[in-house]
Amino acid sequence: MRDLEVEARVRTLEQRAGRWGWLLVATPVLLVSIVLAGRGVASPEAGIVPEIRTQRLIVLDQEGRKRVEIGEDAPDLDIKRNARVAGLIIFDGNEQERGGMVTADDGSATVALDAPRGVGYRVSDRAGMKVGADGSALIGVLSNAGGFAARLVAQGAEGQLELSRMESAEGGASTRVIHVDADGK
Repeated sequence: MRDLEVEARVRTLEQRAGRWGWLLVATPVLLVSIVLAGRGVASPEAGIVPEIRTQRLIVLDQEGRKRVEIGEDAPDLDIKRNARVAGLIIFDGNEQERGGMVTADDGSATVALDAPRGVGYRVSDRAGMKVGADGSALIGVLSNAGGFAARLVAQGAEGQLELSRMESAEGGASTRVIHVDADGK
């Protein structure tokens, strides 16, 4: 009978120890968490770093398609440019380039918007602003037929506004130009 009593007591102690066993694991974890939170390691701001260095950052949409890219043109890029560029490029839902804000190896800076591939003239540029390495500036709007529909140019002390209309029958264009030279004429 005495053995049964001892066995029952041991079983009761084991059950109680099992109930409190989680405390032996949870207590150190809780203490470490409190210490780390106090030091700022476990705070929401812990994910903020003062600087990130990378060569390329690509933002994907929920379907995994590239929508924004920050970086430099890849050497094997299939888009022809006047110079290699670095900056922010935006893409449509088909992952086709639709514009961007970049600086180029030729010293210029450009903000551009493009038509979808296959729409209108073979060159996709449609609207843009560019400042050249010499400080000259250009704002342009291109037509789907090709060529500038409107262009505002500032170079040195001179400025010029051009408005063009494509002549579809002859393939030419008629252009009106307002030019102001350094003397204000």
